[in-house]
Amino acid sequence: MADMTSFDRLMEPGRIGSLRTKNRIIKTAAGSGYALDGNPTDEMAGYYSAFARGGVGLIIIENCGVEWPRGTHFIPKGFRFHDDSCIPYHSRMVDEIHKYDCPVFVQFMHAGPWLERFEGMGNPERVAVSRIEEKDLPGDAWVPGHELTIPEIHELVEVFAKGALRAKKAGYDGVEINGSYYHFINCFLSRFWNRRHDEYGCDSLENRTRFYCEAIREAKRLCGSDYPIATNINAVEFGLTNGTTLEEAEGMAPLIEAAGADLIQVRVTGYGDYLSMLLPEHLLFPEPPKHLDLGLLDLSKGGKGIIVPLAAAIKRGVKVPVACAGRLDPMLGEETLRQGKLDFIGMTRRLVADPELPNKVKSGRLDDIVPCAGCGYCVHSRRGDNPQKCRMNPAAGKEREYAITPAEKKKRVLVIGGGLAGMEAARVAALRGHEVTLCDKAGRLGGLVPIAATVKERELESLLNAIRYYEGQLRKAGVVLRLSESADLSTIKNLHPDVVILGTGGLAAIPGIPGIDNRKVVKSDNLHRMLKRILKFVGPGLLSRLTKVFMPLGKRVVIMGGGIQGCQLAHFLVMRGRQVTIVDTAETLGDGLPFQTPLRFFMWCDKVGVTRMAGVTYERITDEGLVVTTKEGTRKVLEADSIILALPLSPDNGLCKTLEKDGMVVFQIGDCREFGLMHGAISDGARIGRAI
Repeated sequence: MADMTSFDRLMEPGRIGSLRTKNRIIKTAAGSGYALDGNPTDEMAGYYSAFARGGVGLIIIENCGVEWPRGTHFIPKGFRFHDDSCIPYHSRMVDEIHKYDCPVFVQFMHAGPWLERFEGMGNPERVAVSRIEEKDLPGDAWVPGHELTIPEIHELVEVFAKGALRAKKAGYDGVEINGSYYHFINCFLSRFWNRRHDEYGCDSLENRTRFYCEAIREAKRLCGSDYPIATNINAVEFGLTNGTTLEEAEGMAPLIEAAGADLIQVRVTGYGDYLSMLLPEHLLFPEPPKHLDLGLLDLSKGGKGIIVPLAAAIKRGVKVPVACAGRLDPMLGEETLRQGKLDFIGMTRRLVADPELPNKVKSGRLDDIVPCAGCGYCVHSRRGDNPQKCRMNPAAGKEREYAITPAEKKKRVLVIGGGLAGMEAARVAALRGHEVTLCDKAGRLGGLVPIAATVKERELESLLNAIRYYEGQLRKAGVVLRLSESADLSTIKNLHPDVVILGTGGLAAIPGIPGIDNRKVVKSDNLHRMLKRILKFVGPGLLSRLTKVFMPLGKRVVIMGGGIQGCQLAHFLVMRGRQVTIVDTAETLGDGLPFQTPLRFFMWCDKVGVTRMAGVTYERITDEGLVVTTKEGTRKVLEADSIILALPLSPDNGLCKTLEKDGMVVFQIGDCREFGLMHGAISDGARIGRAI
């Protein structure tokens, strides 16, 4: 592993064609959702300017439709740059980024058969390299398209090239032409998608790369040979018959380099069981795909650097710089650069969590880097028309709104509760100049996070990193910690606070059904108390391992509650030999599970025999188990040795009312105000910390 105090390679300047970067970190392209009517907005400019201000070496603006509407994946809101009317909007954003001496590219893509099915837009023509019948497509995300003629292919070469010229006029320092993932250009490169037998067909690598190479050459001709063109390709297409192989990608890369590419970013994509390749650590939950080729991928670090071996293989065959992303952090990035496996380190989620990461690395402030949770909420939150959000960084996309500014009047602030909401509120309030004290009856910070870390094995390290981060930040900000101390009314009065912030958590939800006090029932508050007692002596990691040896639960377990808590608890129990049933009154299960996790999780449930029932009515609990009425009206007894309540918490405003009655200024945050997940708690704390 790289020397933790030295990041000489990561921080050294790099070159991409004629462009010089200040360091080797690239903010890779990823959709943010901040465009409006397809154009950059002030919010989008603020979002990307934060990365530039934070010291990143190069920003590549998210995948941008080079043609409208048939080339833009997300419609009608999809980000695009299809004609000259878009130039002023892009120029304003580029000018904002350039204020921080940071070069910026825009990534051009064409959706092809990946064009979204969208009602209200008529029926935009889908274009395809080859006509593939709907029944033969790898899922419902793809639509059969019109097979392009040779003249139509030539027209699309011009579309990409003219897009590059348009980007140059807008002030972009270069462009990235996307030939990876599911995008249209990849349809030429992949033998699954390309079934032609002409000069653009599947019979040779030269033919399969011809369109890509022609687009690069024509872009260079229009923009000048010194205008940087970045590219990206799939090193492997997992889960496809006749998908791209590493050997083929190694053969394509030199051809793309010879056409004029100045950078090759290596990616992978997957179908079916491999859909989570975009978020590699999610590929391993609930278990790795059965046929995952361990010889191609590096699974030794829980998803970090998973495709570095593929990028290194491609790098050996070309002279231009090679980059990849995939949970790379500064330490692993430095190590990978020193080993000569990469020339640039791609990051997105880590930079969204902390845009200042490069500057903090450069100044040796690693402990101040906000840890990326790897939770996938940033991608999950992009559903529909919603812009991207981040669990750990509520300011993402709201940089002006969430700016930490000095308080007009210094106040004595008492925060009660050491969970994520309370710690964030205390951190922000202290940075604004307030005198902050944080009380918690527990002997350690984190609230329920250590318990969650015990169950969420995939997220264990990231959750513990979050607690360590807050511990360090509160200490540096001068927050007074009063742990192992209950904050009753007399204690609060003795501290004479001007403002009290309550982050004490919610109340356990208990269904009012007969038999709820049966000895088989494990209530969440009792479970939390028991685990907190154990965690006083062992850490979450050790406790998680010990539960594989013993747990005070029977063999057959029914979980009441099918949201993210119940689903992740089910995985935890199955991996410890329990026979699990998940039930919920809601019509669907899996609420809160991020991104594509529900699809993979429920497929796994079917495989391992987890029974799932949604839309039930809870009737009673007996010595046999839980009695429910199904949504079809059938009464069933779900036999169980243990019944665990994993229901959303209820708000707890008892202390708030008492303090308000006493004339105090009180704010509630987190679950005591309204049930939410971790991102909601941190956002709540940040909001109130800025408001007082």
